[in-house]
Amino acid sequence: MTTLRLPISKSLLSRHLILRAVHKWRKPKLDDDDCCNDVRVIQRALVAINSTTDPCTVDLEDNGTALRFITAYAATRVNQPVTITGTPRLCQRPIYGLIRILESLGAQVTFLGSHGFAPFTITSPAGLTIPEDKIEVPTSETTQFASALLLIGANVRVKPSSPYISMTRALVREYRKPPTQHPNYIKQRLRESDWSAAAFWYEYVAIYGGELILETFYPNSLQGDSKVQKIFEPLGVVSTFDLKHHRLHLRQGPRHVYGPNQAHYVDFSNCPDLYPPVAATCHVLGVPFHPLGIHRLVHKESNRIEAVQQMLAIGGADVVRSYNDHRIAMAALVAGWQVDNTACITKSYPRFLDHFNLLLCNMSVIVPRRGINDDNLGKKHALYKLISAAYTDYILLRDDDVIPAPEKPTTTADLLILPLRMDGGNTLIERLQRAEYAAIQEVTMQTAKAGRAVMCSGANLVVRRLRWLESFPDLHPEIPSGDDMFLLESFRRRGLTIDVADDPRYTATVHPLTSLRDLLRQRMRWAGKAPHYTDPYIRRYGARILALNILQLLCPLVLLFKFPYEYSLIKKRDPQVSLIDALLLEILYPFYMLIVLLGGLLSQRRW
Repeated sequence: MTTLRLPISKSLLSRHLILRAVHKWRKPKLDDDDCCNDVRVIQRALVAINSTTDPCTVDLEDNGTALRFITAYAATRVNQPVTITGTPRLCQRPIYGLIRILESLGAQVTFLGSHGFAPFTITSPAGLTIPEDKIEVPTSETTQFASALLLIGANVRVKPSSPYISMTRALVREYRKPPTQHPNYIKQRLRESDWSAAAFWYEYVAIYGGELILETFYPNSLQGDSKVQKIFEPLGVVSTFDLKHHRLHLRQGPRHVYGPNQAHYVDFSNCPDLYPPVAATCHVLGVPFHPLGIHRLVHKESNRIEAVQQMLAIGGADVVRSYNDHRIAMAALVAGWQVDNTACITKSYPRFLDHFNLLLCNMSVIVPRRGINDDNLGKKHALYKLISAAYTDYILLRDDDVIPAPEKPTTTADLLILPLRMDGGNTLIERLQRAEYAAIQEVTMQTAKAGRAVMCSGANLVVRRLRWLESFPDLHPEIPSGDDMFLLESFRRRGLTIDVADDPRYTATVHPLTSLRDLLRQRMRWAGKAPHYTDPYIRRYGARILALNILQLLCPLVLLFKFPYEYSLIKKRDPQVSLIDALLLEILYPFYMLIVLLGGLLSQRRW
């Protein structure tokens, strides 16, 4: 299971940096692995302002948080003009609502470009006069106006509030404590990881499955984006906490099935940064999605409403334009789409590509679910859709009703055949299935080990992703099943490497069918594909088995020669199968085989 260390919350750390400057605390040491570029921008701006009393210029690049927080902090500097500038996009982002309030408190602002926007120079000839009364602060464009004023000691009134404002108030209260009382929240949570960054790993688990551990997360976080836990729960991601080690464990769970008139409604008013990964996830999974409260997104690093619409329209068909927006780029990459610019990602998550590439080296687990990701076209089309979207070099294929193996294997082969065992069942039908399955599995393993594989099962199989996609035309897409045997034939014909890992650690578990009718239908479906097999060795092997069973029908004494060998196969694979069950299976098998074969070949059903 992969463990990731995400960057420290930039919302928390940005506020800590401003409060430390306001209260003249020693600046914190920032580790390169923990901090994103947005935090570095704020730190550099504070150093530039505090290292002199002369006029200075700070370049805030494309950091909207820095634009609001540094503007408010610069206004507290008595008679020190500070010029604030940044990228063209930053110079389009809202700031005038905050400047008007700062001017009312004693600041003077000169706009150097468009009125009401950066670049501008701000100074306070006599310092700010902060009233005791609450200041009314607009939040229609951003809640950061209110947070910026709170950080410099103002008392504000906002309607409605938000988790970001609550976070700022909590930190301000801690910093107001006497110096001898080390702030509890600072002591405990200064290194809390970023929930906004975690959202992309929620997206990853929702789409591809598997499990991840994310370090340094707390269940009662002040971060508004911790709401991601609830948002992704209906999308099939289960969140649990290791409270002792402060770790967040993500794993794939049950996904909500939406009816014809239902949708996944999410209000992003207090968590706007979650919109891109949630939108991308719903699009890939085919979940109807209805976002609410996204009006502020037009003022982000891009017009994020427009950027997300473009991403969903183009994703998978062409290169997604990121608009230099880090969250659009990460959401698109995780969804499986190419992106025009990944450099912008360092803004909030410098090690994202390292972490992403680490997961690419791992193995995705593909579990096609009927009615959810098969588009009603069958398992092969579901597999093609899911495998096309996957990032990893290798794919572990697993049926929906299979109990996974304890561990995932590693391989360099193009196809790795893994073992299965049948468990449970006390009726005669179930016991005979278990005996038959043990024999089939032993033949599968023995022939594969000898380099002449004649069978495999899509219920537990590892395949190189690109090789599977290349083989798709050979899988007879017009036939709803048989993806595993047709795949094996294709790989044998093309001379690709086929290996086997017969190890209990990699053994998945299946359950027997409970009725004779279901069993015969399943086996007839298997037999009905036999005429489509083209591999000479596989056809000869099947013909030998058929001939031996017909010979047993004509001369029952053949059973005396067959049974010891076949019983040894069964017992080697499943020691719990009794002698009586194995013998009964051997006696009935020729009749059963003929019924299944004739039923599969003569039935009008399209197997």
